[in-house]
Amino acid sequence: MQEKKKPNFDRTKSTMKNIRFEDELLEQIEKAAGKGNFSKWVKDACKQRLMNNQK
Repeated sequence: MQEKKKPNFDRTKSTMKNIRFEDELLEQIEKAAGKGNFSKWVKDACKQRLMNNQK
């Protein structure tokens, strides 16, 4: 599990996680997500994958 090192100003109930994307995949995600929606798009995709795995 990732050790949580949060500064005092950080949001509660969330943790920043660094992730590496292949260039082609990143370009596809950015195109699909639209400007300024990258984090939301990735979070939604992760939630959808988790729901599909629970079936």
